[in-house]
Amino acid sequence: MHLRSHRYTTTAMTTLAGLALAIGGCETTNTRSTNSANDHYAMVDGERVDVPNIQMGDSRTINAIISQGRDHSEVMDILRVYAVDHGPRLTGSSNLEAAQRWARDQLADWGLSNAVLHEYDTIATRFDRGPSSGKVIRVSGDPDTDSKEMRSIEFSTLSWSPGTDGPVSGQVAFLPTSMSEYESMQGSYEGAWIMLDPNYGGKGGIRSTGYMMRDRMDQRHELRQGTETSEPVDTQVVAGVEWKGSFDYNGSKIPAVLVIDETDDGINGHMSIDGFAEGPITDATRDGGTINFKWTHSMGTSDISITFDGDIAFGESVASSGNAYAVEFKRGDSKAITEEELAKQDEIDALAAVLAENPAGFVSSSKDERVWTTSANDWSKREISDYPVDAEVNIRQSDYDFITARLSEGLNIEVEFDLDHKLTAGPIPTYNVIAEIPGSEFPDEVIIISAHIDSWDGPGSLGTVDNGTGSAVVTEAARILMESGARPKRTIRIALWGGEEQGLLGSKGYVNSLSEEELSKISAAFVDDGGTNYQGGIPAADFMVDYLAAASSATNGMFFSQTDYDAAMHDDDPDNDEHAGHLDVNIRPTGGKIETHGGSDHASFNRKGVPGFFWDETGRANYRHAWHTQNDTFDQAIEEYLIQSATNMALVAYNLANAPTLLPRDGEVYSDEASIQRNLEPIGSIHDHSHD
Repeated sequence: MHLRSHRYTTTAMTTLAGLALAIGGCETTNTRSTNSANDHYAMVDGERVDVPNIQMGDSRTINAIISQGRDHSEVMDILRVYAVDHGPRLTGSSNLEAAQRWARDQLADWGLSNAVLHEYDTIATRFDRGPSSGKVIRVSGDPDTDSKEMRSIEFSTLSWSPGTDGPVSGQVAFLPTSMSEYESMQGSYEGAWIMLDPNYGGKGGIRSTGYMMRDRMDQRHELRQGTETSEPVDTQVVAGVEWKGSFDYNGSKIPAVLVIDETDDGINGHMSIDGFAEGPITDATRDGGTINFKWTHSMGTSDISITFDGDIAFGESVASSGNAYAVEFKRGDSKAITEEELAKQDEIDALAAVLAENPAGFVSSSKDERVWTTSANDWSKREISDYPVDAEVNIRQSDYDFITARLSEGLNIEVEFDLDHKLTAGPIPTYNVIAEIPGSEFPDEVIIISAHIDSWDGPGSLGTVDNGTGSAVVTEAARILMESGARPKRTIRIALWGGEEQGLLGSKGYVNSLSEEELSKISAAFVDDGGTNYQGGIPAADFMVDYLAAASSATNGMFFSQTDYDAAMHDDDPDNDEHAGHLDVNIRPTGGKIETHGGSDHASFNRKGVPGFFWDETGRANYRHAWHTQNDTFDQAIEEYLIQSATNMALVAYNLANAPTLLPRDGEVYSDEASIQRNLEPIGSIHDHSHD
């Protein structure tokens, strides 16, 4: 069984396994420690236990799945098609649609049924990013001597943002912070790349740069359109009672707006956090000068308490995770103008003056050596006519420091960026890929194995570990099941979600399209979205543990990493020696509910009462090195881990499809109060995958 040919592929895919090993530096799984049938065990809460006595799939098919997945894997070939042949796969982009069509056709060629592109929405504008580059050039003072490239720049720009018309080079100038500073340099900004304050001392992490880029993009657009206010925001008289302020997120002040209407009928209103979410306030009560209420938004509910004292207000927001964030506001119709507000307005006036000189674009600095990609505000509904003309490039901290150091040395340098951005008017349909292996006895009962196929698209990124690896694992699991001749009693449905990076859009659209009866017959939905590590475990409500332990037990003892074994045996932790090198699956009991997070597509199912699971990704890979950055390249993939994950995914799906009943679900199945290390803590319980 082979992969479909692909229009970008220059050699037969069946020859790529060795090449993938050479390029990726991956290791073949060591099979010397595989178990006999009598040695099977389950892993529960970190300990080896007897396999629960629950009838699952037949042993012949289980052995065929293990043999096919472990010894004849095509997972790296599939990953290469997604990440290399198609490249990064932004929601709504041409790359993503081509990858989705390939996946649908490949699944159909393997014999899966009902392989379709499931349209869940449309977007107003398509964004396609072509090859992009940046460099620092030393300009020669001698007309007979060529200029010299000094350094290549690593950078990102917002998806759904303006680019350049070919390579654009220019002198470097710093953005003035006041009109007096602007006037001292007036006339020098035309055609220049404008350097912005790097704010290295700020406590916001790498993601904060993207959020600030969004707002700066809109501010520049509003200034050019003449819609930016000419006086400080907090001095405007507004209708109703509007409060403007911020959430303190680990030292970074994230802008927020609160609108309160208090009448004899009660207290109503809404609140928004700039660039994150918005929603109504409910269950509001007053206790003296303090108002307590719930704020419900797209990713959850926060409990907020605010004390009002004249024209100021302050308090605390407590997320469902238990994390607390200080909030502060100022009445929008307050007439008091502070020195800080006057300085801010002077800064805005200086920016407007710089824009009037038509600079080449703007340059900001990342917080470290990674550059993180996110999107423009209102990307899904924004028409082409509402996109600005000014590009902003966010560069590595070392590149920013290199430029400023050369300028301080008095060198005559320019920077050049070539940003191939293409905006196409919609409506553009957005899709999930759905296919299935029909159940032989209970076809209307379903186990879902899934991953999101979309990715961010910053220059350099191929969307490999977020989430080409997960997509390849799920696709390979489908191939393994078909090649092994699996005949499940229940339907196994394969899903590759779109739009996950912008807020779980594809999976939300899918579950919303299902009836209550259809939802009730989904036994479980599994999501692989944790990078290139292996499926090392899963959180489970106590009443689900036996089923999941039995379903995953066939994986245990079948996969071994010599690299992981050597590392464990040479570290200072003797507690990990016993299981060193074994790529086993640990079922983690979490009490009366599945204690998980809301940061990936499993959450769309959990919120509908369907058990949704996000695999614990265990192993040596550093997820955050590549996550949404220029480092998300093909060489990040670890083959031996992906082989285990794809085989385990196939085994668990097959076994649950043949279990005596659907996975037990007693009452509520989900709690979003826990988080995991791969996700930064949210503001107001907004998780990172609603982001961006």
